[in-house]
Amino acid sequence: MHTIKHQKKQARKKTILLSILTLLLGLGVATSWYLLLLSDTIKPVTDSEPTTVVKLTDSEEKTVTQMDQFLKKSDYIGTIYVRKNNRIILEKTYGYANKETNQLNSLSLDYQIGSIQKAMTALLILKQIEQKKISFTTPLATFYPQIPGSQTITIHDLLVMRSGLHKTEQPSLPLNDRDIVQFTVEHLKWTDYQTYHYEPLNFTLLAGILMQLTNKSYEELLSESLIQPLQLHHTDFYENVKNSPQHAKSYQMTADDDYWKALDENETAIHNELGTGNISMNTYDLAAFFTKVLSGELISKKLLFSLWQNNQLKNPYSGGVYSGEDYILAQGNINRFHSVVAMTKDTKNAIVMQSNIQSDTKIKPGAVAIRNQLYEMLTGKKLPS
Repeated sequence: MHTIKHQKKQARKKTILLSILTLLLGLGVATSWYLLLLSDTIKPVTDSEPTTVVKLTDSEEKTVTQMDQFLKKSDYIGTIYVRKNNRIILEKTYGYANKETNQLNSLSLDYQIGSIQKAMTALLILKQIEQKKISFTTPLATFYPQIPGSQTITIHDLLVMRSGLHKTEQPSLPLNDRDIVQFTVEHLKWTDYQTYHYEPLNFTLLAGILMQLTNKSYEELLSESLIQPLQLHHTDFYENVKNSPQHAKSYQMTADDDYWKALDENETAIHNELGTGNISMNTYDLAAFFTKVLSGELISKKLLFSLWQNNQLKNPYSGGVYSGEDYILAQGNINRFHSVVAMTKDTKNAIVMQSNIQSDTKIKPGAVAIRNQLYEMLTGKKLPS
């Protein structure tokens, strides 16, 4: 009798144990299926390289193939980001960021943006206008009465480079921000007011005006008022990131060698680009910058487009960009880095390119010409050459 009871007890234990194991196995399978399902709906996105994969339509596939073939034929070196109707259709890189270490170019690497920084300086001025501290018609004499013509020259004249001011000398040593502005004030001439001349000193003076208005350094102001609000996590002053492995190297090319000579920018040149061209960004940040600004996230659209408007002038330079009726263009080249942007003002369509080898246009197409061809492939519209 005792043996029979013991056998029944053991059988019950086996049954309970088997039930528990079955339950655990079922939970494990269910969890696995849940995680598998979740992995198909939530894609991990890293801060450094937020890949956005979409299933392309036949038309988009055709456009991407055409663009890729054109870029290869043009021997383009650098990165490209293309958005069509709010869908990212192309993210690709070509060539080396560092030929010596065989490091390939990447959309997450930093590149100098050169004169595109002038758009940032212009936006900081617009913030001061929005806060009613100045206006477009405020005379330069309010801040620098010692400059010839300063009673006539306005903030707007500086923004559109029609001040008539020209720099007569460059510093031979690296200077701090205030000394750079002072040097500029002391080494200029006023000749042809209201005639367009691409002259960076206009934006050096605007940087000086910003420092007077805010009692902050340009670097501090740019970080607090633009980089942080727009959440540009891969945007910094070139001097702070130039030696990072996350920064591409630039090269001087020849007809026989795209990577003929690696380049370094000297300290004097870096410091003297105050407000005009000493920022580095990655391609994603550069795309995000213009997208967010055009969407009104930093400045009201009404104020923004009062500057970034199609002014019908022969050279429609407007506060760091070239503004058409329904698009903006931006470009910057410095130390053989070359960044170019074309974006519709509704932000639906965009081309952002960053190269660490500014092309010799006698040998192969430059980034601006390539961008313009790609824009026509993307939108069917031609950009002015």
